[in-house]
Amino acid sequence: MQTQTLSEVKKRNNRKRVEKWLLKNQKFINITAMEKEISAPKGLIQKFVKYDKKIQDKWIDPIHNVIESFTTFSLR
Repeated sequence: MQTQTLSEVKKRNNRKRVEKWLLKNQKFINITAMEKEISAPKGLIQKFVKYDKKIQDKWIDPIHNVIESFTTFSLR
């Protein structure tokens, strides 16, 4: 039986959230601006959305942070 650490589970959950959010909201976001915000290679997110190319693990947390920063805004 395999035991998974809490961080492994969190990373997997973050990946699922990020991928689902990107696919659902792709028509509302500026993908290039998001890539620039995290200093990711040009086309990283675009290739995921359009061609289903996997995003490397090292980019999931930065993308997650950007998504969180503009989905948890308040008016005051």
